[in-house]
Amino acid sequence: MKLLRAITVLLALVALVMAAGYQPVLGQAATIKIGVIIPLTGPVGVSGQAMQKGYTLALDEINQNPPLGRKVELVIEDDRGDPPTAAAAFLKLVNRDRIDILVGGLQSATSIAVGAQVLQRPILMAWTGAAFPGFETMLKDADWFFHYHPWQYNNADSTWRFIRSTGAKTATLAVEDGPFGSSAIVESGAFARNHGITITSTETFKTGSPDLTPLLTKAKGANADVFVLVGFDQDVVPVATQARQVGFSPKLILAAPPSWPVGFEKLAAGNNMAGMALWTAENGHPASRTFVRRYRERFNEEPTSYWAPLAYTNLITVADAIRRAGSLDLAALTRAMKATDYEGPIGMRLTFKRSIQGQNQGFTRLIAFQWQNGKQVVVWPQEVAGGRLVYPALYR
Repeated sequence: MKLLRAITVLLALVALVMAAGYQPVLGQAATIKIGVIIPLTGPVGVSGQAMQKGYTLALDEINQNPPLGRKVELVIEDDRGDPPTAAAAFLKLVNRDRIDILVGGLQSATSIAVGAQVLQRPILMAWTGAAFPGFETMLKDADWFFHYHPWQYNNADSTWRFIRSTGAKTATLAVEDGPFGSSAIVESGAFARNHGITITSTETFKTGSPDLTPLLTKAKGANADVFVLVGFDQDVVPVATQARQVGFSPKLILAAPPSWPVGFEKLAAGNNMAGMALWTAENGHPASRTFVRRYRERFNEEPTSYWAPLAYTNLITVADAIRRAGSLDLAALTRAMKATDYEGPIGMRLTFKRSIQGQNQGFTRLIAFQWQNGKQVVVWPQEVAGGRLVYPALYR
């Protein structure tokens, strides 16, 4: 009887404490665990680090009013730009960390490795990166897969529309030898022709190669109006500096890395190089200006990569879907994500719609900018341009 009375008293005390607003820590149930797979090191580590900062800003905001009354916890894994590492990271996140949702993603090769695993163990997959259409094909029947970044064919359409707007008639193409570059070769030919541009030559290279002078010398011999580089952040500095060394001076150099190296704005050889992006810090949208201000205050640096606001958008919209779903049930989350309607720092309204093969595609176009005196000045399309293209650009 004494034991029974003691248990009764204990339960009464617990009820009083709960009524006062105390929330017990019950392991996984205390937080919503969101797994993040991004490259913090390796060939595109600078892009992954920008993503981590975007997620940090979003998490600060979300946990001021956490969904379902539960704090959101990020479990971040570095895929190092390596597909086997990325696949192992997913298995760790679901088996050991017991995540509720998966976000992140940048390179196509690592995304394919993760996607193959998620097909075996479906989970809400809100994926920021991977432009390779083969990845789209892989997950074409997955209604729980939400893709934020434009596909390569979207990128190609934007790129060649911009090139046409410059008055150029010919271009030479240099692409990295992975899935990102290979899909660019396939897409570029058709879109260039559609927009009246002749590709005079195409060269491949290994990303991260310190010496690109042989490639640039060949491109010089092609004598095209525009040189188009499809590679990663570590490739643009050698192109900018070594083009000058070999006397390569096309009317325009256009690069399309996922991110630009930190400090590129200070590189004199890179002034007037053009780029394609989803966003730049010169974006005048009010939400973008707020994001830039918060980023500066939090990290004491300028945001130069669109992967930061894209990651922010990724996590904010997932948290909003959790709130609207009212649970972490996969079907409920999927329905809520499909109803997303968000206008944030990217400056374009985000809704999910069908793509050529996928069920839930977010953004579908890029903007063109030019490095002008250390700033990424938007020069195309005209309705969002903040300045004029300096053309011909380099080595005048």
